[in-house]
Amino acid sequence: MFSLKKPVASIKEIILKSIWFGFIAGMISGMVKIGWEAILPPRTIVRNLTNPPQQMMEQFGVPHSLTHAYILYSQDQKVFWFSLILHFSFSVFFAAVFVFVAQYWKAIALWQGTAYGILIWIVWHVILMPAMGTIPAPWNQPFDEHFSEFFGHIVWTWAIAACVYYLIAKDKKGHLENI
Repeated sequence: MFSLKKPVASIKEIILKSIWFGFIAGMISGMVKIGWEAILPPRTIVRNLTNPPQQMMEQFGVPHSLTHAYILYSQDQKVFWFSLILHFSFSVFFAAVFVFVAQYWKAIALWQGTAYGILIWIVWHVILMPAMGTIPAPWNQPFDEHFSEFFGHIVWTWAIAACVYYLIAKDKKGHLENI
């Protein structure tokens, strides 16, 4: 399960396809995650006034005026463009990592990518962000937040895998292997 294998494609092809397929899968799966959070919001309205990505950027010195920057759409709907850039950048990055690593280590794609989502949830929501003080310690987070984020990450990375599987299968010139 943890053995590494030599991929069929060249490293250049793997990197380029990881970036391109990661971009496509990241954008689509990013929309899936936003849809999931519209159905099952992970935080209360008060705790979401500054969401974790905004809070983390402020911890790194990005001003509040930028982390909460928005444009108005459809007359009076605030669209927080900075948060969207963070959200989709995170999604594209982790989708590209998924494609790249999967060419060498198939176990990353366990359960059609859902194990990858669980791993990302643990690393970010259980370990890193609480350790940085971005969000409360796991035992101080409400169950609703854990439920939404845990299953949201599963759905998100399953969407990444589904997109990547399709793109690799339809790539007539490429040599990437489906996971």
